[in-house]
Amino acid sequence: MTDKRRSDTRKILNSLAIAVGVLLLAGAVGIVIAKADLSKKQSAEQIVSAMNAMIPPQKRALPEAHYGHDMPSAEIGGENFVGLLEIEQFGRTLPVGSGWNEKNAGRFPMTYAGNIYNRDLIIGGDSRDGQFDFADTIEIGHTVIFTDLYGRIFRYEVTMVNHAESTDSITSGEDDLTLFARSRNTSKYVIIRCRLSNM
Repeated sequence: MTDKRRSDTRKILNSLAIAVGVLLLAGAVGIVIAKADLSKKQSAEQIVSAMNAMIPPQKRALPEAHYGHDMPSAEIGGENFVGLLEIEQFGRTLPVGSGWNEKNAGRFPMTYAGNIYNRDLIIGGDSRDGQFDFADTIEIGHTVIFTDLYGRIFRYEVTMVNHAESTDSITSGEDDLTLFARSRNTSKYVIIRCRLSNM
């Protein structure tokens, strides 16, 4: 074998070794990300269990009776939570954190603005699996339930689902409850507007 052929063969083998190394590294990173996501899902489930254990027997309530009051909160695992959010048609129950923190919104939904009692609560979340992944498929007429830490239940009906480029247009001043998350299909925000239900 000539020196040139040896050199060419060595270059090909080196290139293959680098490619295999990159693939192995990408696989390892994927495993770490998968574990991190799983840990976050388990964390949310544990928080829901802890909140269910502390919330008293649940009863239907109307916000007007508590207008002007702050939502009670409880600290669990170093974070404050104000209630549970249930999306009935998707069988999803999620803890709702107190105070907006975009980093934590990837772990569980958080209050973005407003108050459940003043009928202007806005909750932001993440469209990852196990959280607000229903954002692109939720429909008008679906039921959303919020339970505060006193066990008071507030039932809502989805009245509109629209999209926006930024969070600037999330507040409408007319919705009793608003949920939002980035769409999984586009870079826009999905905004889910809800009205207090009499049912």
